[in-house]
Amino acid sequence: MAASGFVIGYLIVYLFILPTALVPSDRPVPNVVGMLDTDARSTLSESGFVVQLGEQRPNASVPPNTVVRQSPVATTRKPKGSTVTIDVAVEP
Repeated sequence: MAASGFVIGYLIVYLFILPTALVPSDRPVPNVVGMLDTDARSTLSESGFVVQLGEQRPNASVPPNTVVRQSPVATTRKPKGSTVTIDVAVEP
């Protein structure tokens, strides 16, 4: 009898007091390095992130407007609505 009371109490605490454990809002940040900035913005927005343009980096090895760096890095888990900063290539 005491064991069933403990289980019921545990379930009440788990389901109603700590519901974030059941439905975490953290999601992995998609990898957008190598994408054109317009595609990267769409991918990040569709995944629930806010996009911020970071630096424009001169780079002769990739086409202009290609994402060369992102922060936070891909697969980092962040809450929906978090900001992801992308740096894009420009002609040197």
